[in-house]
Amino acid sequence: MADMELEAAAALLAPRLVAYGLGRTGCRSTAEDIAQDALMALVRRWRTAGPPNSPEAYVFAIAKRRAGRAIARRALTVPIEFIRGNARDEPSVEQAYASRTELAVVWSALRALPRRDREALLLRLAGELTIEQIATVMHATPAAVKMRMSRARRRLAAVLAERSDGQRKQTL
Repeated sequence: MADMELEAAAALLAPRLVAYGLGRTGCRSTAEDIAQDALMALVRRWRTAGPPNSPEAYVFAIAKRRAGRAIARRALTVPIEFIRGNARDEPSVEQAYASRTELAVVWSALRALPRRDREALLLRLAGELTIEQIATVMHATPAAVKMRMSRARRRLAAVLAERSDGQRKQTL
């Protein structure tokens, strides 16, 4: 019975974790690795100590840390790979989206947001977490998360309006 619940939880969380990882890293294979690591941790936890209070918050907290490490690792290794001439032939996220102007503008606008605002939006939209689950992952109160998300949405809308023609307009 417990294994069936675990399988159902993993099946429900897997696509959301991949979407979240993709939103954070921009790389499908890295996103899949992040999702797999988080789900493996859930399986280990579930089998040794029973299910966590909130499986969603548990796996997304792990995914958040893994994504941060992947981004830091990429920042360190990409320049080295480029110098050595071992950079992959696959286009970067920015190059892939460059042909799709609207997505490039949204991607750029998301990156312009403060890290915690971006994190809250991605946990809600890509991860499909509740406000309470996001509060657990971000170590904040639900009220603080609601306020952060409200401000993040306003900031995102302002940045998108500013960059609506695909290029940043000069502001005084």
